[in-house]
Amino acid sequence: MFFFSRFELDRWIRMYRDSSGVSDELRGWNWSSDLLSPIIDNLYLSVSEVANRYCETYRDIYLKRVLKKPAPVSFKTVRGWVYHRISSDTLTLVKSYLYNSGFVPGYKLYNDLARRGRRFINRVMRSLNVSKYVSDEEFKKLYNDSKTLYKYLILQAASYNDQVLSREAVASIDSLVNKVVPSVVERVIDGSPLGLSKQLRIDMFLDNNIVIDIKTGDYRDFHKYTLAGYALAVEADLNKPVDYGIITYLHIQGDFVKVRNDFYLIDDTLRREFIELRDHAMDIIHLSRDPGRPTRCPSYCIYYNICNPLG
Repeated sequence: MFFFSRFELDRWIRMYRDSSGVSDELRGWNWSSDLLSPIIDNLYLSVSEVANRYCETYRDIYLKRVLKKPAPVSFKTVRGWVYHRISSDTLTLVKSYLYNSGFVPGYKLYNDLARRGRRFINRVMRSLNVSKYVSDEEFKKLYNDSKTLYKYLILQAASYNDQVLSREAVASIDSLVNKVVPSVVERVIDGSPLGLSKQLRIDMFLDNNIVIDIKTGDYRDFHKYTLAGYALAVEADLNKPVDYGIITYLHIQGDFVKVRNDFYLIDDTLRREFIELRDHAMDIIHLSRDPGRPTRCPSYCIYYNICNPLG
């Protein structure tokens, strides 16, 4: 899995399996019910707009959707773009390599892909136009951190490759790839029945119906609501039950990649709270009335400098 092992995942599921189940009325496939249907027609919000409650009064929603003020692009924003792209594209690269090379020892996989590292990272930086948004010093740091992340990912791939080949007889390259690389790296889901975006991008959607959202910033309690939003959207679009989700926090400190995985049961409470957040956000847009700043603006809010121009 690169960021966690299958054994770790199985342990989490066993731990939560006996917990209370999800009410059918709160499954996304019941999107037409009074409980889940959006309160405003033809209005579609991203999951992050709903879930990332940096602002208690929802003024961020008012600024973006009513006043049409786009969120400023910060270094943290660009870092998130880069880390997500590297994570996604590296998994695709590993999968392609294994299909082209067949059964190879892990050290060969690592060495071959390590030689492609500079070209790979340069392509990511160009495709995201990183130099447009950050200073030269920030670009250098981001480039070096990207190298660290890339090496970490291909090393994990090499390790999983050897673990699979050493533990069991693998009948085909398809079987090997499915065990080494997550079967679905990114999934696009239609959330429109729930008043969410028509093209929601889930960072990882595993074959056992677990949604994973990768975060590259600090821990925030409200991040868990993104999992509820994605679970509801998957259930509405694919008619598949989603009971579990993982928030993966990804940080790079010097030459080391730090990973924290928070596992959640996407229960009734989490689902109800997400729907309440969605409805409140839609109300703000529908009324087109400035809700004002909260008593205290968190400095990490993306709209902080707009609401507090004097600091």
